[in-house]
Amino acid sequence: MKKLAIALVAALVLALAAPALAADINLGGSLETRFNFGPKQTEEPWKDWGIEADNGMSMKLDVNAGERIRVGLEFGEQKVGLDDDDELTDGHDDVNGTELNIALEKAYMETTGAFWNGGPELVTTVGDIDVDFNDYVANLSDSNGIKVEGIEVGPVNARAFYAWDQAQAGAAVDTAYADIDLGAAIVTDGENIEAAGSAGTEISGVKVKAEAAIDENSNFAYKLTGETELMPNVTVKGGYRDSESFNSKNAKLDDGDPVAYDNHKGFNVGLATTQYGIDMEANYDQPKEEVTFSADKDLELAGLNIKGEYDAKYAKDQAIEHKVKVTSPLDLVPQLQGLELSAGATINKDNTEGENSWNVGADYEAPNGINVGAKYHSNDGPSAYAGLKVEF
Repeated sequence: MKKLAIALVAALVLALAAPALAADINLGGSLETRFNFGPKQTEEPWKDWGIEADNGMSMKLDVNAGERIRVGLEFGEQKVGLDDDDELTDGHDDVNGTELNIALEKAYMETTGAFWNGGPELVTTVGDIDVDFNDYVANLSDSNGIKVEGIEVGPVNARAFYAWDQAQAGAAVDTAYADIDLGAAIVTDGENIEAAGSAGTEISGVKVKAEAAIDENSNFAYKLTGETELMPNVTVKGGYRDSESFNSKNAKLDDGDPVAYDNHKGFNVGLATTQYGIDMEANYDQPKEEVTFSADKDLELAGLNIKGEYDAKYAKDQAIEHKVKVTSPLDLVPQLQGLELSAGATINKDNTEGENSWNVGADYEAPNGINVGAKYHSNDGPSAYAGLKVEF
């Protein structure tokens, strides 16, 4: 907590000093403390309960020096002495009291203006930069370098970057021609090149898009997709893709997996509609040999606003996975506004026959901002939490 106090005091001092510095300083972020109650050993969920504290903080400081220059500082929680699996790293015998370390995560300067008299107004960022130019080949985070955006030449909008810590440079352009949206991106380290491009338009009510990319090992990936409203309230979509050997080192990731490609080759089709107040969607993915179906509906029952969700997944020669979830805020009792009840069940988890589970839970946000909740899972047993989060 000593580090936290120092960080907060420093931020307040900067904010109070803003008039003297003749600068506009904006401070924002969040601070959260949460206590989790649960069994220490999942094999015996009714024995040996414990309390685990989970503290976190993020803070962002923007300093506008004049009309064109902005300085950005971002602070966040950093674990000291622990690896990704919360195991002690070499040279650390005890991390008690060091888990919460407020560290400077990003520092950058941003200026808006031209590089020469009469030139275009560009946004230039120097320092810690994030690059999100293309999902296939041009997505870099926590890089140190320079980024220039807002380069406009006629109908073409361009942006470029150079990350000197990774020795990579790249650029991306977007434009529209004859009702066709075009985009391209390229990244190089001086020896290898990765590139991607896309084109999208609408033809007779059908939205179509083509994407292609090449990685540093000359492996290709491409995707063709289409979507149209077949009739009122009925949407049909489909696509064909091939990315079996593609592997970009700068692909955009979600939970460690690329979002633009999946190393499969084949087609997929889908249908979405709303009937009798039920939102339904069905999809078939040929290379994965997988069928999915989902249905969501909001309804009122006994004075409760209930949201019901159902998902099913069928994989070839495997059991069908079923997931059911029901949530409802309990607004009938005035003193308990903010209480939400939930229940769910999974049958044949991960398409494995007999892997069934169910859970029930309740979450409550008190008027003073404190959040509490409890849950019971048929496999993991009971658990509960209490915490407070403040955003500023």
